[in-house]
Amino acid sequence: IKFGVQFGLWGMSVYFLGTEKHHKKYLKDIGSLKLPGCFAMTETGHGSNVKGLETTATYNHETKTILIHTPSRDAGKEYIGNAALHGQKATVFAKLIIDDTDYGVNAFVVPLRNEKGELQKGVTIEDCGPKMGLNGVDNGRIWFDQVEIPVDDMLDRFASIDEEGKFQSPITSDNRRFFTMLGTLVGGRIGIPRSGLSALKSGLSIAIQYGDGRRQFGPENGKEVPILNYRTHQRRLMPLLAQSYALHFALQYLTNRFLNRTEEEMQEIEALAAGLKAYTTWKVTAGLQECREACGGKGYLSENRIDRLKNDTDIYTTFEGDNTVLMQLVAKSRLSEFKKEFADINLFGALSYIANQAKTSISEKNPVTIRSTDEDHLLDFDFLFGAFKYRETDILTSAAKRIKKHIDNEMDSFDAFNQTQYHMLNVGFAYIERVVLEQFVSAIETMTDGPAKQSMTRLCQLYGLHTIEVNKGWYLEHDYMEGVKTKAIRKLINKLCFEVRKDALVLVDAFDIPDTCLAAPIATKS
Repeated sequence: IKFGVQFGLWGMSVYFLGTEKHHKKYLKDIGSLKLPGCFAMTETGHGSNVKGLETTATYNHETKTILIHTPSRDAGKEYIGNAALHGQKATVFAKLIIDDTDYGVNAFVVPLRNEKGELQKGVTIEDCGPKMGLNGVDNGRIWFDQVEIPVDDMLDRFASIDEEGKFQSPITSDNRRFFTMLGTLVGGRIGIPRSGLSALKSGLSIAIQYGDGRRQFGPENGKEVPILNYRTHQRRLMPLLAQSYALHFALQYLTNRFLNRTEEEMQEIEALAAGLKAYTTWKVTAGLQECREACGGKGYLSENRIDRLKNDTDIYTTFEGDNTVLMQLVAKSRLSEFKKEFADINLFGALSYIANQAKTSISEKNPVTIRSTDEDHLLDFDFLFGAFKYRETDILTSAAKRIKKHIDNEMDSFDAFNQTQYHMLNVGFAYIERVVLEQFVSAIETMTDGPAKQSMTRLCQLYGLHTIEVNKGWYLEHDYMEGVKTKAIRKLINKLCFEVRKDALVLVDAFDIPDTCLAAPIATKS
């Protein structure tokens, strides 16, 4: 995580938000670790609401400098990585004030310490103290008391102050400029779920190898049986194994899109990154708990590492964006696609239009889809994708209609959105689940026929059917399936878990995690 703070947050903020003068001045020393730094956005009083940040950056016409100031205790920068011990400079997000006019949140390079590690004048820092995990990261709180910086240390890719002390920006819309600035930092929302998934892969490797070797009970007068042969154990770990592969392909798809991005698709990539960050890290948190329990008392021992994997990744659901807030951003993006003109992501102004356009394009439910229990039908990718897409479209349409109904009843747009927040989360979940399945299927289609493709196909089928089972209440409520079909799905999941179990050791071995990194006595081969 300290690596990520130094290069992914501090370095990339200078690279993406700054211009050539900043690149020449800072990037070489950042890359060589000569200049350790921080990314100072979050405040005690404001985390998710970045627009509400209270730290000020006031331009002084006489000296042509900017004064960075913390106006209150709650305006202090909070939970800033590298701040408590090592950071010498920070990218500080603050409201730019020129002649008493607020020009919104912008980014500035601000000194924290000199090369000897001594705090700069006007800077106060304290350690956040012990945490659940990641205690190797020196998180700190920062307060500024009229810290003066040159105007050239405003990161000015999207906004600047000219020679006459006037605000300039190539992006006239405040909203669009703000979201464009934040959009350049989306890389962190790709790195965090990838890191979390790596932790889940480690947890699964430990739990599955332990389950294969641990023997308990058995037939009378027979040998004891590996606990991984029991259906209950397969049911708790095999769907997680399928899920980890599904998320792997989805995150690889997201990474490739980000690396080859165009400006036109950035809004879609930002929404996808937000959704996959939230979805993945939630699954990681729940999955590692399952791995811990599947290892019994051995899983509780620190020497077997699951505790550290759990504790170090628990914060992943919060930093780089609170998951619940991120899923609402995904829903806003999905609703905004009804009308592409809303480029500033101003949902509220589009509500009436959205609801009018949100007519379901779903065809009449097919009796075969509702009742069929045929195994070939249930395993067919077309059936799985159709079920996921139906749910996604129906939930999206329903959410738009709910908002429109509140607006028609003269409810304030803010309250209308608040009343619909729970449905908005489901919009995000349904979208991401469909994308994950879609990318798993796409990856399989690129494989040559053989045992590996057969194994991946079973995993994909297990991921799809297990996700439907998790959401079976929705499918039953909406008459997309009858009980006889959900029962058949349950039985088929049991069968798939049994089949995947045969390949389980090979599948976790394919994660290619060396024993020296796994470092769990209950799982290592030597």
